[in-house]
Amino acid sequence: MFLQKHSSYNLRLAIVAAILGSTQSTAIASQPWNCREINGQWDCSASTDTLGSDVPTLFTDDNADIDSAVPRQSISNQLPLANKSADVSTSAQNKASNTDIKGASDKYNIAKDIAAEPISNTVKQQQKKTNDYSNSQQALPAAAKSSQQALAEIANPSVAQQATATNTTNTTSSKTQNKDAATSDNLTAIPRIEKTAVDFKNLDWYAYTDQDQARGACKGRYISPEIMTDSQDTPIDLQTVFVSADQSATEIGKESILKGNVDFQQGDKSFHSPLAKLNQESGAYSLENGVTFRQPGLLITGSNAEGNINEQETRLYNTKYVAHQQHIRGEAKVMIRKTASELEIEQGTYTFCPPGNEDWKISADNISLDTEAGFGKAKHAKLKLFGATVFYTPVFYFPLDDRRLSGFLYPSFKFSSSQTEVAIPYYFNIAPNIDDTLTATVFSDTGLLLENELRYLDQNSTNRLSLGYLTVDNSDDDNNARWVAGINHTGNYGRYTTVIDYTEVSDNDYFDDLDTNLDVDQGDNNHINQTAKVSYQADTWQSSVLLQKYQTIDDDTTKPYQRLPEFRISGSPKEDFDNISFNYRATFTRFDRDITGLTDTDRIVGDRVIFNPSISGDYSQTWGYLKPAVKLWHASYNLDNQVDGAANNPSVSVPILEVDSGLYFDRDFTFQDTGYTQTLEPRLYGLYVPYQDQSDLPDFDTSELTFTYDSLFRDNRFSGDDRIGDTQQISLGLTSRVLSDKGSEILAASIGHAFYFDDRKVRVDSDDDALDDNESDFATAITWRPNKRLRTSFDATFDANSFNNSEMTLDIKYEQDTNNVYGFRHRFTEDVRKQTTLSYLSAINETWSTLGLVQYDWLDNKVIDTAIGLEYESCCWKTRLVVRNELDSDVRDTTIALQFVLQGLGGFGKSPTTELRDKIKGYEQREYYNANNNFNN
Repeated sequence: MFLQKHSSYNLRLAIVAAILGSTQSTAIASQPWNCREINGQWDCSASTDTLGSDVPTLFTDDNADIDSAVPRQSISNQLPLANKSADVSTSAQNKASNTDIKGASDKYNIAKDIAAEPISNTVKQQQKKTNDYSNSQQALPAAAKSSQQALAEIANPSVAQQATATNTTNTTSSKTQNKDAATSDNLTAIPRIEKTAVDFKNLDWYAYTDQDQARGACKGRYISPEIMTDSQDTPIDLQTVFVSADQSATEIGKESILKGNVDFQQGDKSFHSPLAKLNQESGAYSLENGVTFRQPGLLITGSNAEGNINEQETRLYNTKYVAHQQHIRGEAKVMIRKTASELEIEQGTYTFCPPGNEDWKISADNISLDTEAGFGKAKHAKLKLFGATVFYTPVFYFPLDDRRLSGFLYPSFKFSSSQTEVAIPYYFNIAPNIDDTLTATVFSDTGLLLENELRYLDQNSTNRLSLGYLTVDNSDDDNNARWVAGINHTGNYGRYTTVIDYTEVSDNDYFDDLDTNLDVDQGDNNHINQTAKVSYQADTWQSSVLLQKYQTIDDDTTKPYQRLPEFRISGSPKEDFDNISFNYRATFTRFDRDITGLTDTDRIVGDRVIFNPSISGDYSQTWGYLKPAVKLWHASYNLDNQVDGAANNPSVSVPILEVDSGLYFDRDFTFQDTGYTQTLEPRLYGLYVPYQDQSDLPDFDTSELTFTYDSLFRDNRFSGDDRIGDTQQISLGLTSRVLSDKGSEILAASIGHAFYFDDRKVRVDSDDDALDDNESDFATAITWRPNKRLRTSFDATFDANSFNNSEMTLDIKYEQDTNNVYGFRHRFTEDVRKQTTLSYLSAINETWSTLGLVQYDWLDNKVIDTAIGLEYESCCWKTRLVVRNELDSDVRDTTIALQFVLQGLGGFGKSPTTELRDKIKGYEQREYYNANNNFNN
């Protein structure tokens, strides 16, 4: 119970509350209580002699005729458990009688300042209030006070002393008043929700109404009522105890009984029961004929409860419970509340399903729930699906939230035309910042694959070590073991940052043959990255050291150059000019590669130094801008294996002159009674780069960039640092935007064109012909978003003479909501590629949905990828079946992925998220949104 053993006044509060906590009190008292704390326990059986003979009694016959209209009742009727012989001896000495006292309230607050006084002073104050009753009776209202008034009395002790005078009312009228008071001033504030056909408000479950926004799988949610407290700063166990009841009866030194609408509240915890009993000597209490316990995020109802005010533990019987935030509920024969976050359940159940639904549940002899740690433990547990037992385990751990704990995770299954695989992971929760996952995967025709992923997190870095090892059944294989190793690290140490991304595999076909669960680089471009980098950030400059290697997993692909190492420094020195800035960049790189089987220029390795200083200006106004710049590109080399006739130490210096300028125009207009702003932004860009012979320079990291609208305004048409493109050009661009009256961009359309005044002779391969076009293609870029649902982007280039389309990407996404997303993507490059991808996510209703994609290659007239899936999701469980047929290197492979998820417990089967996330628009966003919104509102 929430009355805990901390300080002496807590018990005094309970004792005084038991006496004064109703509108009809019966007391048999010749002596006030003398309660003492002995070895952490409370003893209230001491005689009055210890307090002195001048202490007055609580109630005497002097008060008996305060309200003669109330009929007297016998002591035995009021206290059926009392000993009659004891009543006689007690009353003979002090003439205590059954007393009815008319009062002002059925709800009392016991203020800390009163309870903290010695018990004798409390008794004297109470006697004074009784004697002064006639003076204050006219000022007191006939109806029960509200809890707000009770709280006001705590803040004003003088009001509390007047209002807590001992009193009673007629039993019938008191119950009526209590019922009205409970309606208007309940201890817990229940939100007003529309009543539904099936009402589970007794478990705090409230269905969504038509006015509520659709929430997905769940038809309602748990709402934990707010419990008012008298102080946010005072610890719960030291806060005031509020007690209310219809009736109370007390026998001093023995037992106190509260009857009818008994409410105890201390801080944000409360008990409600029709009947409460408190043993004054031992501190034991019991709540009978039904009990409700609340604390924030937890509701427990039961037939009865028992505990001790000296202990925190409370036992409840024949219970139902709800943990609101965790979205779990269940039943139990016995429930033990050990602490605020620990529950022990005997002969109980656990489920994530909403009230009225038990599609799955766990029943066990014993269930421990630790909401603070975030996990549960069940002993002799049975998992029941739709009423049938499907699984038994002696010990079973399960999560209550997103946190994990050591134990088996759910297996996954994958069936394809080539093989079948079953993966069983085990999770090691080593420390809050260290964990490890070991996964054993059995392949139908390959062997056993063991994969291990160790993760470590500290205040400066995140680290992951991945290892995979496969034993091959075929002893004739030259390599009877296959493996993968990966290291991933990112660190931030003040001004220093570090990055490691390293993956290595035993053979080229490892990722083609095995569906790994490890988060490693799988070499999608036929090269596996192996990188380490350290960077330093100063106030006006930055530098880095890079080591970069690759493992090529395609024998038909030329191995790329490796940077062993690369040193880079760049910066912008402080200057006193408002519109002029100075910048520089210097790089030293050692390029190396395996030259086995290579010829001519592919065998060249060596060192490269790049130096790029620049001076640029920025003159900007609201109506336009002018940005001139002067740059220098210098490259020098020290080469090995240079081709005959070429210099081993070539160097080139090329000046660059550029001017970028633009104007801003805008106008306001109205369309369909809505205001908009349209801009017109012409742009003029001039670039002059003289020709310098670069035929002796190697090609370490350079390629020609794809022509787009943005490339019209770049100072180099090459990527990398081995070429600087010569040009004398003027680029023209025009952009128009439409902005809503709220400032959002609805439409942005751009078109650009360049004029060349000389041939461009510098090429990556010096044997290629010079570019002699006088003008470029027309480049366009359009983004249109008329509303929050539709987004369209279009990038294309058109031949300057024929206006034929040479390259184009059209991307359309319609998102009605998170669960209804439709995508269209078309990519075209003349004589290279022409592919269309259609994808959709569609909710049939609130529980059923479907997904799919089709990817078609128009050049080969082949369907290269198809997938279709059907999903069912309720508030209790979900399942997903996806069938996919994919063409990979002229080989078709059909896979079936089946997943079954028990909401709040975990899932069985292979999730298709990894395979579909890049092609089905909105897939990842939907999975994330539903996981965080369907069950957490």
